Amino acid sequence: MENTNIIHSSFKHGKNLKIGHYNVIEDGVEVGDNVTIGNFCEIKNDIKIGNNVILQGKIKIASNTVIEDDCTLKYGTILTNKVLVKKNVFMGPNTITLGGIHTREAIYGTIIGENCYIGAGSQIAANTKICDDVVLGTFTFVNKDIIEPGIYVGVPAKFLKENK
Repeated sequence: MENTNIIHSSFKHGKNLKIGHYNVIEDGVEVGDNVTIGNFCEIKNDIKIGNNVILQGKIKIASNTVIEDDCTLKYGTILTNKVLVKKNVFMGPNTITLGGIHTREAIYGTIIGENCYIGAGSQIAANTKICDDVVLGTFTFVNKDIIEPGIYVGVPAKFLKENK
């Protein structure tokens, strides 16, 4: 089968890379060991991806983003510029980090803490920080920093209960 990916010559990867078809990987991308990149992913410039990461498919990752070890991003996830996804994060299908506000001003710097579970269809506002050990229910909208571990649901996100 012919090569169906467009991969920049500077792409660096560790051992056991599994990569699907129809992906675009731009300049300055580095991935660790045991990484899976599904089909139809767009990985922009200067992305760092750790070990044991799964990008299921149709993922879009904008420039200067870091995904640490042991993360799973399900189908359709979109990460804007300068997002930090810390270790052991699960992002359900079609989750989005937003990169701007209503005035169309670009704002970056979203951080998702360690051991977070982001439910399907959730959206995280620009430049928002989520602490470690947070669960977001399906279709939750985070519009301000979450500084206490727990389970959050709704639009906007509200604390539901402790995460045990």
